[in-house]
Amino acid sequence: MTAESLEAFVAGIFRAVGAEDAIAAEVAHHLVDAELSGHDSHGILRVARYVNSCETGVLHPGAHPVVMRERGTGALIDAQRSFGIYSTRFALDWVLDAARAHGIGAAAIRHSTHIGRLGAYTERAAAQGMIGIVTLGFAGPGLGNVVPFGGKRGFLSTNPWSIGFPSASGPPMIYDAATSAIPEGKVMAAKLKGVQLPPGTIVDRDGNPTTNPQDHYDGGSLLSLGGELFGHKGFGLGLAAAMMGGLAIIDDPAPVLPVGSARTPDPHGLMAGVFVLALDPDLFGERDRYAQLVADNLSALRAQEPARGSARVVAPGEPEARSREARLRDGIEIPAPIWDELTALGKRLGVEPPVSSSPH
Repeated sequence: MTAESLEAFVAGIFRAVGAEDAIAAEVAHHLVDAELSGHDSHGILRVARYVNSCETGVLHPGAHPVVMRERGTGALIDAQRSFGIYSTRFALDWVLDAARAHGIGAAAIRHSTHIGRLGAYTERAAAQGMIGIVTLGFAGPGLGNVVPFGGKRGFLSTNPWSIGFPSASGPPMIYDAATSAIPEGKVMAAKLKGVQLPPGTIVDRDGNPTTNPQDHYDGGSLLSLGGELFGHKGFGLGLAAAMMGGLAIIDDPAPVLPVGSARTPDPHGLMAGVFVLALDPDLFGERDRYAQLVADNLSALRAQEPARGSARVVAPGEPEARSREARLRDGIEIPAPIWDELTALGKRLGVEPPVSSSPH
């Protein structure tokens, strides 16, 4: 299926549940770009979840983010339960403008819904010659589906980080990863596709290692990045993401957790929010010179001798660029269960799917 036809179909679904044209187009573009980038876990399988959130009142499809406070290079933004993808793009544009004017820009976002693939935002920043950082985090007693290192009960979400660096040639360097051993979206994708998970990523409700994705939804939990032996590393990064997100709720009388989370039994233990930062290399020297330094370093990295069994060393962000090129050329393959769910949703909402395509 072509990206254009899929994007138009998805945008139509979001318009049908109350999103304005520009918002529906932005969210649809983000999800289809995740498919193009090879991150199906953050792609169109999210459409039905977003629609459900709209229909249950958790996500407000017609809402717009609002700047609550700004001072020079920083802003506090209230997403107002709008589409998290749209509110994060809004925040990113704000910090990029601030970085162009002052060298640095930062924003904290509260009352956000799911923000999609973080790498999409840092790719956009890098394409404009900027360094971009985006993180989403929440933490608290009884929260999330990631157990703290040495603990038995969920305390964290998957709390991802993405950091992007501009490059004068080739794809930018884009680090984008959850601080759990595996993102929950990939567990969801594995369940829908009927495949097993890698060992060392989840435990069942009794704390036993398992590779069955259904065990996660039957009361199991995700492990922190590093697993049972080195999970303190992922746990520390995940907790740091929550602390950065917590900047958004310092003076919030009624903080709201991201979609899909449970409320904390102890509101004093809650940290939740999105943090976005842009940094202009011109603040320290010449922007183009920095991009060339990055390109030279990545070139040297790719030239390193590969380990046995590996074709070559690949820089972060390169697999996404390769996948995007291939899927734009060959089309996007959609697993039958996901396509059936999407077309049934479209039929219910009066949105016709593309007719001249073979999705799977």
